[in-house]
Amino acid sequence: MSVYMKFTELNLTPEILRAIEDAGFTDATPIQAECIPTIASHVDIIGQSQTGTGKTAAFAIPLLTQIIPSDHKRPQALILCPTRELALQITEQIRIFSKYMQGIRTVTVFGGQPINIQLQELRRGADIIVGTPGRVIDHIKRKTLRFEHLTHLVLDEADEMLQMGFKEELEEILSVLPKERQTSLFSATMPRSILDIVNNYLVDPKHISIAPKQRTLEKIRQIAYEVPTAYKNDLLIQLLRLYNPASAMIFTNTKKMADDLADLLAQANFSSSALHGDMKQEMRTAVMGKFKRGHIRFLIATDVAARGIDVDSMEMVINYDVPQDDEYYIHRIGRTGRAGSDGIAITFVTHRDARSWGFLVRNQRLNVETLSLPTQSDLDNIQKNQLKNSLTQKMAMEIPSHIEEMAADLLEEGMNPQMLIQVLLTGWVSESKLTAIPPVKAKNHRTYHTFTLNVGSKHGISPTKLIKQTSKLCGIEEKHIGDIRISGNNTTMQVAAHIEVKKLQKLSKMPSNQKVVVALSSTGDKRNR
Repeated sequence: MSVYMKFTELNLTPEILRAIEDAGFTDATPIQAECIPTIASHVDIIGQSQTGTGKTAAFAIPLLTQIIPSDHKRPQALILCPTRELALQITEQIRIFSKYMQGIRTVTVFGGQPINIQLQELRRGADIIVGTPGRVIDHIKRKTLRFEHLTHLVLDEADEMLQMGFKEELEEILSVLPKERQTSLFSATMPRSILDIVNNYLVDPKHISIAPKQRTLEKIRQIAYEVPTAYKNDLLIQLLRLYNPASAMIFTNTKKMADDLADLLAQANFSSSALHGDMKQEMRTAVMGKFKRGHIRFLIATDVAARGIDVDSMEMVINYDVPQDDEYYIHRIGRTGRAGSDGIAITFVTHRDARSWGFLVRNQRLNVETLSLPTQSDLDNIQKNQLKNSLTQKMAMEIPSHIEEMAADLLEEGMNPQMLIQVLLTGWVSESKLTAIPPVKAKNHRTYHTFTLNVGSKHGISPTKLIKQTSKLCGIEEKHIGDIRISGNNTTMQVAAHIEVKKLQKLSKMPSNQKVVVALSSTGDKRNR
């Protein structure tokens, strides 16, 4: 079977095909072309591919074709993944592809969210559960999640789950699931620990391996600016004047924001247009034609509308919104730095975006510079240079005779030339004044102390167990715990810096097959995950 296929060739239902078309997809990626028909044929699979290859759709689409909507709403499918960010991304993809399917209900469960919210959702029933291992275990123990009707299990980024220390939780979950089920396991790598799961829990799986595509991001300078949400518009105007790109694409996550930014840039006298799915095809084609010919300088687009756009000489890409998917980020910034030229990709990161942005940077191993916001001195220099350029251009133009006479009269009447220039400049500057954005307050950058423990996965330590013991022994709530990294023989964990260090010493009483020693290894760290 060819790995380059149209979705229309994959024997999908009209409802799913319509949703795929609405999302702007026509061609299946290699992992999708291989996995969709294989999963639909009810066999276990191992999918080996990198993040950003479309693997979420590779399991979500065939899963939806096999869900049978029912009134009792007991879970038929469970999707396990390592982080809350990924769980939310998967849920969003499922909702996109099931938008025309009647009665499909998906519920997401993960740590860090009040469990009462999830209990309310679960009482309403669910066909598909997407969750992280620790929180799924919590619900199983509370008997708020039952899986006697489960027919499909997906383990996404299984290697990452094991690396984060979830082996114990995964085995506990797998032990309570029906033996008669289909299991799909996705992993970028195949270490021994993954092969153990395959051998113990999958039945004659088909191994689908997609070689990673060669990415050429070396010629793209990737920059991030941390900015308060309320100042994103100001920063956009400032950067367009600071970098002064000949052409750029500005990406948003919503159609409304694309329209709003087009209005904003028009008011700032920038040549620009929005491009999104609510525009008629003729209008979208016309806008793209103008952009390619250079008649429009800035294109503000959503990810769906921008699919298929091919412009060789784009100087800059600006992510006004952090993309909702790793793959979108790669597609966005890949539109600059082409045809042998260098490119710039800028991303605005608000406090709300910090976790998902950090996850994306680490997951894709991006080389990103985080720069300070433009200072007032920077902005004043921009304005000064713009004024000089504008005056130089106007001085090269022919001056109307009545203006020459007016200027001569003013000088003859004793008007001070320097004072005259200052008065004229005051009006120009007040109309186009750029004001520096206040720096992000320190409270938006919570700091942590990092502690090291001399026990790890070989001693029965898991993230769930460590969080529970920290709460029980030290009286520290989960919301104050940052990153946890577990290896075979040791563990590092971050705890909010305002927590007294001596509290953590109580973890030495944690049940273990060897004496637990807790040591403070660093202070004032930023959260890793």
